[in-house]
Amino acid sequence: MADIFVSFTKSDQQWAHWIAQELTALNHEPHVHDWEIGPGEDIVGWMEKRHDQADYVLCVVSPDYLNEDRAPFSTWERRAALWRMVKDQRGHVLLFVVKPVRLPSLIDHLRCCDLVGLKEVEARRRIAEFLRKPAPPEKVGFPSESGVAVSNVPIAVPEHFLGREDALEAVDAALKRHEGRVAITALHGLRGVGKTTLAAAYAERHRGEYRATWWVRAQTPDSMRADLVALGVRLGWVVADEKEAPAFEKVIERLRHEGEGLLIIYDNATQADALRRFLPRGGAARALVTSNAPDWRGLAQPIELKVWPKDIGADYLIARTGRAAERAEAEALSEALGGLPLAHEQAAAYCERLSVCLADYATRFAATPIKLLDAEKDAPLDYHDKLTVAKTFALAIDEAAKLHPAAEPLIAYAALLAPEPIPLFLFSEVREKFGEPLASDLAGDGLRRSGCGVARLRPGRPRDDRR
Repeated sequence: MADIFVSFTKSDQQWAHWIAQELTALNHEPHVHDWEIGPGEDIVGWMEKRHDQADYVLCVVSPDYLNEDRAPFSTWERRAALWRMVKDQRGHVLLFVVKPVRLPSLIDHLRCCDLVGLKEVEARRRIAEFLRKPAPPEKVGFPSESGVAVSNVPIAVPEHFLGREDALEAVDAALKRHEGRVAITALHGLRGVGKTTLAAAYAERHRGEYRATWWVRAQTPDSMRADLVALGVRLGWVVADEKEAPAFEKVIERLRHEGEGLLIIYDNATQADALRRFLPRGGAARALVTSNAPDWRGLAQPIELKVWPKDIGADYLIARTGRAAERAEAEALSEALGGLPLAHEQAAAYCERLSVCLADYATRFAATPIKLLDAEKDAPLDYHDKLTVAKTFALAIDEAAKLHPAAEPLIAYAALLAPEPIPLFLFSEVREKFGEPLASDLAGDGLRRSGCGVARLRPGRPRDDRR
């Protein structure tokens, strides 16, 4: 626990109070003049006493705080603290930046806690990390042969990776929500929305935090079992020629006791029940799941990855094609593509390959959407072996039909309607007009159960792909 003098100016009072509250939660003792000085009391005397006794002086930094005319007391406090730091107490000054600002040259070399633009959960985590004293880890993993962290991530992050900072922060916060025990996070969303790419980007950005980052193909039990055994071989938990079944059980057991510092990415999982037996059953490993299915709350913390808004989609199309002068056309095309990143990549690749402008592509797309959405030449190689937008939706419809026989014809009827929210009563009230066997399949709770399959095709698909 440390005594911390909180130095701030009036315009940053709410920030100062919130930071002080977080210091208290971390078992430190903050000193804030608003909380300790009453009307008419000697504030200068209080400043002198608390400032002199403090282990640290925490500066809530903003443009106003660094303005000597607007914040004379704060300037006094900061300069005194800096002099003390230089003279006899290294590390005495803690800089917490709360608004965009250029730091003066005398302090811009100091380590600071940058809270600008963060959401509350991430800001709280960053403060805790900033104030945590260095300490050796409880356990250090055995070094790999190369001396670097183990990784088998099979895809590279695209050159133009845009609009996903909030999602990356949400994934990071979810994976770090438990201290010392397993954390499972499920990233779900529409096919082609970029879940696999986001998982790879997270692994790349945080590779230094894990001793091993391991990619598991989660489509089938066989692929999951094989990839987890391969992890065990790489970490020396099992031998390469051991039989797969007992080797798999050994790996699952070792994950329970030695999972600290491991990130396992289960890519393209079909559903929670199919994945359950392949997840760590305890310990401190972290698991990130990507899936088209939305129902994960019984097993993991779900995070939905949504389609791009048209401004981000336009940014991507311009960056990918180099057509900076076609901003309006890019926004219109992005809206027509429904904000789906995979559709944007196919569109950009088509424009680049045939040297056509974005407006020309939009015209062709309006006339023949299926042809363009199913062009394998323009599908990215790292998206499940050049799977096109059209094929991803065909697979999704097949999966929906497996969940309930009425799902596929229900999707066909829904595709005839405008791309707006569809009330369920629209189908329930005219059920008899559909004919058999669909009318019977929608009886009772059949409409709601078939809707669970349809939910995998949520709004956001390219609009003209309804034809």
